[in-house]
Parts: sequence; C-alpha cells; structure tokens
Amino acid sequence: MLLIVLAFCLKTGIAQQLHFMSQYLQHNSMYNPAAAGMAHKSMVGASFRSMWASFPGNPKTVMLYGDVDWKKMNAGIGAYIYHDETGPTTRDGIQLAYSYHLKMKNPKNRLGLGIEARVLQFRIDKSKLVGALANDPVLAGADSKIKFDAGAGVYFSNDKLSLGVAVQQLIQSKIGLADVPNATSEGRLYRQYNAIGNYRFQTGDDIFVIPNFLIRVNPHAPTEWEGGVKMDYKDVIWWALNLRVHQFWSIQVGFKLLQRIRLSYSYDINVTPITEFSDGAGSHEVGLQFDLKK
Repeated sequence: MLLIVLAFCLKTGIAQQLHFMSQYLQHNSMYNPAAAGMAHKSMVGASFRSMWASFPGNPKTVMLYGDVDWKKMNAGIGAYIYHDETGPTTRDGIQLAYSYHLKMKNPKNRLGLGIEARVLQFRIDKSKLVGALANDPVLAGADSKIKFDAGAGVYFSNDKLSLGVAVQQLIQSKIGLADVPNATSEGRLYRQYNAIGNYRFQTGDDIFVIPNFLIRVNPHAPTEWEGGVKMDYKDVIWWALNLRVHQFWSIQVGFKLLQRIRLSYSYDINVTPITEFSDGAGSHEVGLQFDLKK
C-alpha cells in the first residue's frame, strides 16, 4: 500500500503539485488572485479535505483563509495558509493574493487584475520509506526544501456572470530533494493555467441556479475538467452536484446560520480505477466561513 501512495506522491511531484477543493466556488482567489475581494464581502474561513478516505496515508488538506474587499483602495486581498499531506510527503504553504479592481462604466461590472506570491515547504518523512526504497537516491537527498513562486490573473464579475483566467507557479522553482541519475524529468513547481466561471440564473423568488466550471491545464499532466450546478435559496441554504471528468462525482450541501456563519459539506464518489482497490474510498470535505459584516 505504501508503494501505491508513494507512486502517487512522485507523480504529483512532477505534475500537478497544487492541492484542490471540491467546493471550488468558495475558493476563487485560491485559483485566481484577481478574484480576491470580488464577492463584495469580507470573510475568514477554514476547510478540511480527506481524499480516498479508506486508503492508509490518504491525501489530507487543512486550510485557513481570508478574503477582504478593500473598497477604499478599489482592491481585494486574499490569503491562504495550508497543510497538505500524502503518505510520507507534506507541503506547508502561505499564499497571498492582491487584486486591483478597475472601475467600469456600469457600476455592477468589476474587472480585477491580480498577482500572487507563495512560499512552500516540501518535506519527506524518510522513516516511512526505508523499508520500501532501500538504496533509492531519495533517501540520500534533503529532508525538506523551501521554495518561492508567484502567479497572476484576470477576473470579471457582475450580478450574474463571473469569469477568470490565471497562471500559477510562474517561476517554476526547482525542488531538488535528490539527484537521481538518468532521470527523465525533474521536480519543479510546474506552471499551471486555470479557467473558472459561473452564471447565476434566477428561477423564482430568491432561488438561483448557478452552473459553474473549472479547468486546470498543466503541460506535464492531463487537463482536468470540472463542472456542475448549484442551487441557492436566499443565500441561506444551497446544494450542488459536480463532476470531475474521469475522477469523481461530488454531492454538496450548505447552509447559513445567524446571518454570518456558513457551513458546508461535500462527499466525492470516486470512479474507476480507485473504486477497484477498496470499497468506501470516497472523499470528504468540510467548510466553515464567517462573514466579517452582516
């Protein structure tokens, strides 16, 4: 089992290192710095995700984050602190985003231009690998590396449409935990391109249907396509169904308490090949948000 998890870790190391959340509509600035502050509200939150729950050493992600609409400066600020763990590997990071909101003729329209900076510490617990890897060069390499990277994006939003594109890990910092002879690729924070959007249809009094999508492109990994539909009633209760192509279905539900607190939960039903290895290998995600103003 450890070898399976390790294989996943190494594949992630040369392909898509950025973690993801099923409830991506709540984390726009995590995927695009230009989305910071574009939701006309300021809030703080926390999220926890446990992926492939029945697997030993399964991926787990914990995040604390905030998003602030800085109206006096026509800007927004977003921040994420996260801990991401898979088997013997962990990633701890800080991600800071700044978005300048351009004024447009129609005051309902907002166009954000954003930049982000991130610091990442990548670590390997070698004690979990000694029995499986023997004399592998990884065991002779560094236990951890701290790297810096950056990103940029553009994001448009109004009362109905939200749409943005971004690039992350622009610098493509080299991780270099070990020198592997005759390696065909190297460990880097490879560049990633994101496109995210949604549209709000009003179907009744205080009832909205919100189709949405997320596309992530990495030249060293298959393109990820995700989309779904969210139904929202008075911004008090909502439910959603999403599909990540060839990976999982996600069932989501959330509600609002005391005009400020939002609770949400999602369960991902994995498709093959994960379901071939173990029953009950679904993924769980829990979110909590607190609006700073009513």
